[in-house]
Amino acid sequence: MDIKYRVPALDEIEMLSEQIRVSYVSAYKGLMEDEYLSSLKSDHWAPILQESVQSGDTCLVAELDGVMIGSTVFGTADDGNERFAQWHAFYLLPQYIGIGIGHLFYQKIEAEMVMQGCKYCVLEVLSANNRAIQFYLSHGYHKAEVYEIQENEMTLSCDKMTKILRG
Repeated sequence: MDIKYRVPALDEIEMLSEQIRVSYVSAYKGLMEDEYLSSLKSDHWAPILQESVQSGDTCLVAELDGVMIGSTVFGTADDGNERFAQWHAFYLLPQYIGIGIGHLFYQKIEAEMVMQGCKYCVLEVLSANNRAIQFYLSHGYHKAEVYEIQENEMTLSCDKMTKILRG
């Protein structure tokens, strides 16, 4: 497979929002309320993505035969001593999960984080999302803390995970 990784153009944000919606609904089916998941519109993430990109976050897409099959968004911050990545999103279309594409995309993402001077990465994942947690654990992440958030009238348990990045 000839997968291309690139920064999306601003006029592709709505198309990217739809890729995330499809991936998100698939990833969280059975983990979040069906009513909430079915209420998400194709442009739901468009303003979030636009704001994220305008604030300097890095957005990358994985593309196969002209189709966006995956995407990621991360920002960088400084903890007073070191620069680190705050990984906000990583989604693949469901038909591309479990065949190694996530691993290849992850390698590109981590290389980009390191290239931007990040010494470690922090992410949050639903505690019930075992598939994602196993993916992150297999790529060297460790659970740092568990906490609850209120989102869209749901109480969700989340794991904060971290990894020291190698340059």
